[in-house]
Parts: sequence; C-alpha cells; structure tokens
Amino acid sequence: MKNSIACVFPETLPAERFLLPLVQVFGQVVHMQAIENAPPEQRTASAFIERCRQQGRLGAFTPVPLGDQRERFLALARDIRRRGDTYISQLSMITLAGLGRRDNPDQPHTILTSLLRGADIKEQEQTELMLWQSRLMLELGEAYDIDQTELSDALRTIAHKQDTLFAELCEEEENPFALPAAGQDDSPEADTILRHRLKAWTRLCFHGGRTAPGLLVSRHRTAIDLLQEVYEKRWQQSARLLAEIAIPVPAGDQEAGYADETDGRQSPDLDRLLAEISATGSCLRFSDEREQMLRAGLAQWSRIAASPAAAVGSATLELYSFPQASSARLFSESFADAVSGRPDGGEEDAGCVVGLLKMD
Repeated sequence: MKNSIACVFPETLPAERFLLPLVQVFGQVVHMQAIENAPPEQRTASAFIERCRQQGRLGAFTPVPLGDQRERFLALARDIRRRGDTYISQLSMITLAGLGRRDNPDQPHTILTSLLRGADIKEQEQTELMLWQSRLMLELGEAYDIDQTELSDALRTIAHKQDTLFAELCEEEENPFALPAAGQDDSPEADTILRHRLKAWTRLCFHGGRTAPGLLVSRHRTAIDLLQEVYEKRWQQSARLLAEIAIPVPAGDQEAGYADETDGRQSPDLDRLLAEISATGSCLRFSDEREQMLRAGLAQWSRIAASPAAAVGSATLELYSFPQASSARLFSESFADAVSGRPDGGEEDAGCVVGLLKMD
C-alpha cells in the first residue's frame, strides 16, 4: 500500500478526469472541505469517485472547523447553491472590474462581505471575518465548477449527436466538423476567479501555522507560474523541475477496478520519496541520497507504467522544488498578499515540492 498523499488545490470537489491519474501515483488523494463533515456533492459524483472514496483512496480535510457556527454557515451555503447563478454573475463582474489583482487587497464591500451581512454576520474580529469570506469563496468556486461540468456534459452530448448526424449524412467515419472543446478555463473570468480561490484556499489551509496534508498538486498552470514568479522575486533563485512522471489514462470502461490494479504496481523508491514529502506537508530538503532515490524511482516507474492496452490518453505530473521556502510561506506570499520577503536570519526553511498535473 502506498503511503503518499496528493493534496489537490484549489478545487474542493473531486473530478474523475484528474483523480484517475493521481491514484496511480499516490496512495490517497485529498481535497479541502471548507465545512467539516460536509456531505459529498452528488451532482459531480461517479462510480469511480465513489469507489475511491469507499477504498480510502479519496479523502477530505478541514483545516479550520466551524464548530458551533457550522449550521449557520450551512444555511448560508444552501442559499448560495439555490441562487448560485446570481452570486457567480456578481462575483464575475467584480473580479473582472479588477478586484482579482494580487496587488489589490480585499475591498470592504465585495460580494462576500455583502453575503455575510445578509446572513447577519456582523463585522467581527478581522481574522474570523476573513475565514468566513474564504469559506464562501470556496463555496462559490464549487458552484462554478458544477456549472462548468454541466456545460461540458451538454456540449459533449451535442458534439456526439453532431458527429452521428454528419456520419449518417456523409457516410464517413471521420467528421471534419467539430465543436469547440468544452470546459476551457483560460478565459479572463476563469483566471480571476481562480486567483480568488487560491487566496481563499491558502488562507484556510495554512491558518494558524498548519501545513498541507500531503504533496500539493494543482491542474492550473497559472497557479504554478504565480508560485515561480514570487519565488524568483523573493528568494532570488528559480524553482527546479525535479521530475516529469508520465501516467497512462485508461478507457472509460476500465476505470471501475483501476484503483485496485494500480495500487499493486509499485515503484518502491518513488513511493518512499513521495511518502516523505507527503508526511512533511509538501516540504523536503534534498540530499544526495534523496536525489539517488528519485532517479531510481523514476526508472522503476518508467518500467511499470508502460501504457496498457486499454489506455486512451496520458497525463504528466511535473514536480517542482522550491528550496529554502516552506509551502506555507510560499503560498501565503504568492496568493494571500502576505509579503514579508526572504528571511535574512534564523533557520532556513527546508523547501517545498509542488506538482502540476497536465492532461494531454
């Protein structure tokens, strides 16, 4: 059994497309829950996701539980879900107006503050209000993900009907016409919403000196670029690309038992190294021994992960090392406006490792 953990950010809902490659490399994949003991989101669930959850391959963590305020927040969250389109529309208008810039702090009358006032949440201690705002932002992000998933499903259905119609009309297997790819997230609106989600996720995950429960992994190139940009500016050096791990992706009808199958395919050195990084909250100080472990692990992986016959695609997990920067410090300075610069004295941080999952 692999002991490594992938901690996905900033999404708080599992997506089968990205879970499938990650469970091949890691023993468990975890997502943040802004509300403790929140029921799984059924609209995004699939048989594969439920199987992973039952097997303990998919989990959740809540860094800052609400405690006796939980029911109050759930009532507000239910209202957001009922009127999600309205809130997402307002949020988009605000972020596109410029509130998503990292150099512009949260304004006192943003939609999040308005929502809190509407739920009779008074102006409390600044930290407490910030945490409530962060939870609300993640709830809005979930609503946005669900909307995008439903849109993508609808476009795929239309594309399938279109392909079938053209094949019948032209009596050809190949169709030269195609709809635009669904679910693209590179629009200005999506980018600004992503920056808000990264800020909210960071504030909750690392609040009170906490660390992430695993190796931090994102599917967003923008997030990794922002980390690298801030790291170069503050630490006066560049991040290092440690590894590129190619992962075969199986066909849809092969997914059900894939978690069981891949858990039996071991790369001992790579598993051990990823487990060490996971156990320290995505932190690792590299040594010659660990360098050798990484190289041996990658060689083992390349042998056992030869594309199976059922594979229809591939993914790549890129691992980046940020020496002398803890994950909490790097994320806070990159996403949460905590600008303190590189420490001039005291003990150096061990450094952290962050992954980028790319789908072909």
